[in-house]
Amino acid sequence: MNGPAEPGEAEDRLKKARQVAGSMSTEAARLVLHKCRSCNRTDRRAWTPAELPKCTHCESTMDPLEIRYKCLRCGHLTWTEAGTAGKSCHKCGYRIFVKPRKEGRHKTLKAE
Repeated sequence: MNGPAEPGEAEDRLKKARQVAGSMSTEAARLVLHKCRSCNRTDRRAWTPAELPKCTHCESTMDPLEIRYKCLRCGHLTWTEAGTAGKSCHKCGYRIFVKPRKEGRHKTLKAE
């Protein structure tokens, strides 16, 4: 039988799904430290994968100082400051991370 073993198990699964959905919505609204390319001012801005924010002082493009990584084992997304080492996943403890691919992008290869 594939159903839940006990009545509370279905509610636990639903609660876990809500937590995952909530963490995904807060991921999009996360404030990330950005640095201006020309005047070197720093500011916390909302992270958007589509476009980089502009500096309020000189209207130049700002680069993020925190980098988004994905755990290779469990897939958990985490933010790390540039230049740090020795990071481990707080969900599974694995120490190998990769940069996630941009959403909606894929490679097209020629078959030769």
